[in-house]
Amino acid sequence: MLRDAGDIIDRASIAKLKATRIGEKENQREWYAFEEELQLLVNKYPKMCIAMFFELLFKINAMIWDLEADLRQGKLDGALSEVGRRAIAIREHNNLRVQTKNIINNLLNEGFLDIKKSHISE
Repeated sequence: MLRDAGDIIDRASIAKLKATRIGEKENQREWYAFEEELQLLVNKYPKMCIAMFFELLFKINAMIWDLEADLRQGKLDGALSEVGRRAIAIREHNNLRVQTKNIINNLLNEGFLDIKKSHISE
């Protein structure tokens, strides 16, 4: 099964984040592969502003990454209210991410809508 445009743009934004923030060779290779996929989308949909959606998803995913950073590094020990606040913010940002992917796929009449039911991102 091929990836739809929303998923390609989302995963490309995550690949760029990894390449930028982690910087390992494999992260760079992944980003270059997705960069090529983005260019294919630009060519396939010349009237669609793929770059705008990429930047939006890049910013959303960067915010999620930043919110999760201290959780991953264990820096919030004993601060349950902050952990809860971040969990809610992560959920809200992830919901925005899913909505953005759905908008892309709907505008391009491509792929499937991502529908969450009884999911933490609702």
